[in-house]
Amino acid sequence: MNMRSTVLETFDGKDIVVPNEKFINANVINWTHKDDKQRYSLNFQVAYHTDLDQLFEIVREVCKSHPKVLHGPDYDFEEQPDAEIQSFDDFGITILVEFWMRGIDDGKNRVGEDLLHMIWNAMREHGIEIPFPQREVRILNDEIGFSSKTSKP
Repeated sequence: MNMRSTVLETFDGKDIVVPNEKFINANVINWTHKDDKQRYSLNFQVAYHTDLDQLFEIVREVCKSHPKVLHGPDYDFEEQPDAEIQSFDDFGITILVEFWMRGIDDGKNRVGEDLLHMIWNAMREHGIEIPFPQREVRILNDEIGFSSKTSKP
């Protein structure tokens, strides 16, 4: 902190310069508090024919099986691993996964990557498909100047 601004360092090593007037004129949210518990989220897509109830149960169990994901009777309902629909998109349903852990999801705590790999394996085991972009092209008529006949020179 200096006379004109304060430098905040993020967990990923970036410096953010904040003018000190912001601390006087605006609300400041301290995300770190004194508790190292943090919520993280992941997302992925599944095909539209997926049994979502089955998928949500599988994903929650996968999350609970990771040793660094917080779960169990010692934690509030809101802190339990969860899966839900995030959006309906062009090629599939986007699923949002939320989980809590202690510390930063990076380095030796690469929980997010672990979970995505574990979810991928569980989905393959249960025959749940990840959609891929595909387009269907239909030619309705040839009135736009194209001809299906070829001419010989």
